[in-house]
Amino acid sequence: MQNKSINKIAVIGCGWLGLPLAKQLQDLGYLINGSTTNESKLSVLADYQINPFLIKLGDEVDATQLQKFLKVDLLIVNVPPGRASSTADLYVEKMILLKNAVLKSTVQKIIFVSSTSVYAEDNTTHTESSQAFSTEGNATRLLDAEKTFLNLPNIETTIIRMSGLIGPQRHPGRFFAGKSDIPAGLAPVNLIHLEDCIGIIAKVIEANLWNDVYNGAAPTHPTRKDFYDWASFSLYGKHAEFIPEKGKFKIIDGSKIMEKGYQFKHPDLIGWLKQAHQN
Repeated sequence: MQNKSINKIAVIGCGWLGLPLAKQLQDLGYLINGSTTNESKLSVLADYQINPFLIKLGDEVDATQLQKFLKVDLLIVNVPPGRASSTADLYVEKMILLKNAVLKSTVQKIIFVSSTSVYAEDNTTHTESSQAFSTEGNATRLLDAEKTFLNLPNIETTIIRMSGLIGPQRHPGRFFAGKSDIPAGLAPVNLIHLEDCIGIIAKVIEANLWNDVYNGAAPTHPTRKDFYDWASFSLYGKHAEFIPEKGKFKIIDGSKIMEKGYQFKHPDLIGWLKQAHQN
């Protein structure tokens, strides 16, 4: 259902999550600006009637193009820090650059897609009110980026912290197939399907859930052994052998968005694996 107070949305980062998200929001009736850092992908966006923009945050950013891109009501920031240190080290600076551009734009609302990796592995359950955060590099970068977009004048910002992403082209069986002596076999997993990532973002927009934080995590948390062994065997026909120990872990509580009326499309992670295997 379209939020009538929002007409145009910009999705910065139209990759594995951003592109299907943009397509879904377009189907709901929104006009979409989509960005990519790869010139060859501009035609892909255009093929879906998404207004394509080449946006490279940093010293090489085209300020005029960025302002055209931000001529919208809602901005969805879907840009992870990246694994390469050369990219990750500049991440917060890029988010500050984007924030400064937003302050000169028509943007009234922001959804920042973050990660549950910000929470510490302290053998507890984390809700959105948890203050036990990881001190790892990308976790601190994401927390700094979250703060960058909070409390901006005349702008409402909601943070969505997504757990590990699974779905098309991200089958979890590719990680451990045929391997043995894998640690932390009894630790719980925190994952979310692509369709639920999109569904939660759409729910925030539809229900006007602004100025808040939500965890995106499936409500089931099977052990690493049970989940990844099944995933490995279903994809490659090879088992993954885990050490029966728990080690450091965390459980992400994603029930807050469910209390707002969201119903997970894939609440049962092992059930999803079995269904994907049958298909």
